[in-house]
Amino acid sequence: MHHHRSRVWRGVLALCIVGSLLTVPLTSSASQGFYDDDTSVFEADIEALANAGITSGCSPTEFCPTDNVNRGQMAAFLVRALGLTDQGSQDFVDDNNSIFEADIEKLAAAGITSGCSSTEFCPNDNVSRGQMAAFLVRALGLTDQGSKDFVDDNNSVFEADIEKLAAAGITSGCSSTEFCPNDDVTRGQMAAFLARAFDLPKVIPDGFSLAEEDLALVGSFWVEEADENDRPEVDRMQYWPRAFDEGLDIDPHDSSTDTVDSTGRYDGWDVLSPSTKWEYKNLPPKSDWMHFTLNRDATVAVVWRDELPLPSWLSGWTEGGTVAIDDDLVPVYEKDYSAGEVVLGSVEYSDDWREMYLILLAESDEEPTAAPPAPTDFTIPVTNTLCPAWVHGLYTTTGPDGAEYETWHPQIDPVYWCYFGHDHGSNPDLIPGSPKVPYGYVADKLDQDEPNAGFKEFIFQDMDNDLWVRFVIHAGTHSVRRVCAQFHTLHIEVYDLAGEQQYSAAFKADYGAALATSDGGNGVLTPTNCGYSMPGLEATVSSHQNREINVGSDSDNYERWDSREETAATYNLGISVFDHQFDIRDPQSHCLSITCNSVVIRDPLDDNATRRTLGMASWRGDFTFDADHALGSGEYFTDPFVAAIRTAGASDAVRQYVAPGFSLEFAKNSTADRIECSAEEPWMFEYTCYQIGGSGNLEHLPSPQDMAIEKSLWRN
Repeated sequence: MHHHRSRVWRGVLALCIVGSLLTVPLTSSASQGFYDDDTSVFEADIEALANAGITSGCSPTEFCPTDNVNRGQMAAFLVRALGLTDQGSQDFVDDNNSIFEADIEKLAAAGITSGCSSTEFCPNDNVSRGQMAAFLVRALGLTDQGSKDFVDDNNSVFEADIEKLAAAGITSGCSSTEFCPNDDVTRGQMAAFLARAFDLPKVIPDGFSLAEEDLALVGSFWVEEADENDRPEVDRMQYWPRAFDEGLDIDPHDSSTDTVDSTGRYDGWDVLSPSTKWEYKNLPPKSDWMHFTLNRDATVAVVWRDELPLPSWLSGWTEGGTVAIDDDLVPVYEKDYSAGEVVLGSVEYSDDWREMYLILLAESDEEPTAAPPAPTDFTIPVTNTLCPAWVHGLYTTTGPDGAEYETWHPQIDPVYWCYFGHDHGSNPDLIPGSPKVPYGYVADKLDQDEPNAGFKEFIFQDMDNDLWVRFVIHAGTHSVRRVCAQFHTLHIEVYDLAGEQQYSAAFKADYGAALATSDGGNGVLTPTNCGYSMPGLEATVSSHQNREINVGSDSDNYERWDSREETAATYNLGISVFDHQFDIRDPQSHCLSITCNSVVIRDPLDDNATRRTLGMASWRGDFTFDADHALGSGEYFTDPFVAAIRTAGASDAVRQYVAPGFSLEFAKNSTADRIECSAEEPWMFEYTCYQIGGSGNLEHLPSPQDMAIEKSLWRN
């Protein structure tokens, strides 16, 4: 006997994704573009640079804020910031092999540099803070020296430039009295200089808004798994908005290329590629194999790439134009569809594998979809690549304290179809009203920093299908906090089926001491062998050893986090039984050592077993609430560790809530070994819970599905 609601999610995908978009405020600060600036004091400046298109980082996902800036890089930054185009006639003898040669020549043509000598630019030399001052003064045409007098620049050839920079408010020095003109400029410092110099916006302008018609035409897609489970799968599927153009490789997962040679009349249409895995090329006739949702009415076209005759599900479609792919001229069949789910069939294997068809999409008037807007002075996102920082900043919610906090977002932004590089698990739209959790709310009360990417949501219904249950934990797998900290932010929320909140707990939950699984046998971590300290990092000497931490070279180990049962905090929250476990299977990144000095990032497209579960996690446990011993009822406030009541306005006050008369027992039955919950598709991430083991219970969870949509979780 087990609990399972089959395919409820399918009928609500398009609506839910629309709901996610239209319920987030659009005036928040941008954040989380690069993965290595989360703890940098220059994070806002770095993101402002990225938002303005002045930097794309030292890699697609990193900025390298502590690396030094060389003169060639400085030239590129200034050329982009100033929009310089004239290369002039200056020819330095030492930049011919530099990737920055064109930028260097543009900078010289604008009179901003004359080189490090009359014939050389020295593109590989580091830029000092004094040189940076000179570059910016010339670039901006600054003349006012003001009255600022640093004590350490009197013998510097850049003294006048430094004073002009200070007068313009672009620098306040490396201290209140010093500028440090001879120190090398780091990339983070450079971001701060440029953000101030060019007055780059750090918040999305008032008045910017998105409408439902700005959504990408496709909201979600999946195919039926090619076995008896008949479950949804997204492996090797791809959606490219506005991308049908000559040169497009329509099967990037294959070692060979299938290139578009001619688009016919379909230039600029959206492209949706079904899975091209071999098992889908030899399916029997199946009329309900390929599924996708339309956010609005559209014209759908099927590019038939195999021999005739056509499959029966294409009967009644209108033959349109032709396109050329891989030197073959192939026909296109068209049909109009209303917003909602579209279902297409298989390629109908007969005697040999068939060539997989391709889907093209346009608006209902057969015109390509227009590109969505972006705020003035912000970079327009490039589809199917990492989102600019400002797009991530769209996803916020108001906390109980009235402050704005980052919150849940999907793997792929539904408007710009760009990637965030991480996922947050279950979609809040599963719960009526789509209630959002303020991710940094608890840590903020302790002046801690918990990077947004570390939050994971688990949403499921209780065993009687009467309530929505939600656990949200901060469990980032590439942070020293997850290795050495005993207490981690946890939200527990319960809603009735109408979306009315019945219970809400937000606190620092006790997960005990960590057990390093593969780091030289260090065993239980203590403050000594943890070897790291930071504000709010609670290194533990507890004997509770239920967090198995994946460190070292063995990337196949999962991470299992067991809660401590019946702590003072859970008792004070009215929880009489609290036995639960998060299983973070195959994390996309993890520390190679206890101190987390180096991190491994794993490629979700590798052909190995781990790619099946990348980005997902399972949940198991028992949870019983008894209001008699809760510290309060209705809405009340506690400290983050739930040790005492607080007034609502206290600096460390955290909101808790218990609806009058609420009770819940989420427990295994008398014959089961445990309850275990697992998600089976990546669009909504609804967890389904099963009674596991024992007499008459399901022995094993269904095999997990691929949770990585396209390359959206690819972080290197």
